[in-house]
Amino acid sequence: MFAPAPRRPLVVLSAVAAAGLALGVLTAYAQGWLPDEVGSLANSSGAWTVLAFGLAWWAAGRPVVAAAAGALALLTLLAGYVIGAEVRGFPSSTALMVFWGAAAIVVGPVIGLAAAWVRSGPPVRAALGAGAVAGVLAGEGVYGLRYVADTTYPPYWWGSIVAGVLLLAAVIAGRRLPARAAALAVVVTAVVAAAFVVLYSADLISVLP
Repeated sequence: MFAPAPRRPLVVLSAVAAAGLALGVLTAYAQGWLPDEVGSLANSSGAWTVLAFGLAWWAAGRPVVAAAAGALALLTLLAGYVIGAEVRGFPSSTALMVFWGAAAIVVGPVIGLAAAWVRSGPPVRAALGAGAVAGVLAGEGVYGLRYVADTTYPPYWWGSIVAGVLLLAAVIAGRRLPARAAALAVVVTAVVAAAFVVLYSADLISVLP
């Protein structure tokens, strides 16, 4: 039998870009559609992280392709959001585009590599990848409960924490990580979550022009 032809990186990345753009537009519209209980889903770093992770997981082949997919996913999510918000009559500020564009370039490749490592990397790398993504979800949940619970729906943030824990548990069980790798995943989750809270609470976007 013939082995299936490998997917061409350009085709894969084009599909990631198209999906990211469409999901970004959907995010902008969802801000007006979703009920209060889940409204934060359309204004959440964790949601975009999961979307970028999923797209990079699908694209994962060589690490460089996965890293590019993660960055491209976040960039096109941002572009789609800006387009959707503009159509709705809510133009995006330069500060928003600069901040989240820089975040996409810096964080996107990490998310892409995390997806590739969780999917098929050795145990230590799978632990690092799982911890990175689970940490974002848990960290955003803690941030939400601590800083914006009065103006949002608190159970949503608890849900984000639970989602991070479930993701971590699923990778540990699904990849059958040995004890040391599993412990590493837990530690990375905690470190990333703490870093997320510190950086997000600094409100860096407010210092941009």
